[in-house]
Amino acid sequence: MNETRILYIIDELGPGGAERRLVQLLKGLDPARFSTKAVLLTDIVHYREVYELETEIITLERKIRKDPSIFLRLYKICRRWMPHIVHAWGSMPAVYAGPVAKLLGIKLVNAMIADAPARLNRTQKLRSLLAFPFSDVIQSNSRAGLESYGVPEAKRHVVHNGFDFERIGSLKEGGEVRDELRVTTRFVAGMVAGFKFQKDYDSLVRAAEMLIGRRTDISFVCVGDGPDLERIKASAGGSDRIIFTGKRSDVESIIGVFDIGILLTDLDRHGEGISNSIMEYMALGKPVIATNGGGTGELVVDGETGYLIPQKSPGMLAERIDLLLNNDRLRKEMGARGRKRIQEEFSIEEMVRGHTELYERLLERRR
Repeated sequence: MNETRILYIIDELGPGGAERRLVQLLKGLDPARFSTKAVLLTDIVHYREVYELETEIITLERKIRKDPSIFLRLYKICRRWMPHIVHAWGSMPAVYAGPVAKLLGIKLVNAMIADAPARLNRTQKLRSLLAFPFSDVIQSNSRAGLESYGVPEAKRHVVHNGFDFERIGSLKEGGEVRDELRVTTRFVAGMVAGFKFQKDYDSLVRAAEMLIGRRTDISFVCVGDGPDLERIKASAGGSDRIIFTGKRSDVESIIGVFDIGILLTDLDRHGEGISNSIMEYMALGKPVIATNGGGTGELVVDGETGYLIPQKSPGMLAERIDLLLNNDRLRKEMGARGRKRIQEEFSIEEMVRGHTELYERLLERRR
């Protein structure tokens, strides 16, 4: 069988979710069937293991944010190698790749959609207008994302994120983590998210205050950094049972001491695609309480692996936390069902299979 040549283009391989997914895909593809190159638009590479793969890494550093010289440099690379498929990860990579693929008659997979906003902003609208017409397939990690961006039905394709269970194979001991965070209560509820406008930490703090006022056995751990951190910390009033960790590199170990994983989103300003934080909660066997919007309902099964709640509803959040803390069996069963769901439907193997099927389908169209 002849190898299928695939050229990927992405801004960088920094420590983000999309970047990690691409590296996981490159690891998972069969090198006997696929020959791969990856074009980066900066020299940032967090996932150093990519250099151990058979994928050639090419860096086309941009001189400015929207560097028009990328078009010509990318054209020359594609003209020399003539990949069967160009797979663009991100909106600017898709804008650059579109005209190049069209000129050379190469199939283009546009994977620029990783969220599901209620309304597109000007930049999202403009890049969609520029990239969609050149794209043979427009890929998202959620059905909600395709709907939000108004992707034509014939071009839609969903490949959900895959979770790498090797990441949770050697976590810190729970007692060590609790001691480090100064958690002294029986239960811990936590949220892993950046402190920025898209996330609703305000509702989490209000729910925490309600529960701390009537329970002595619960602490809340907030993991992340960002521009709103100091404001949210101030609103918590210095409570020693609302703990702010800042940015951490041992997130999975911290989630390991959670009894409940929470993700709250401001749907007026952001829509989740497939949340990496929620996947981590579920993979570690934690029931999830999350804002019902975007692609979250494709991941969390309401009433089975956790609860979906309306946005900005701290009272309902407190009620759901109370319910789970008061019922050990329910809490553990929901967590176990969530872990099983990740293992069966959101594995690395499923993610690689989804891409392989997409590539095969595109190549069939060429014949």
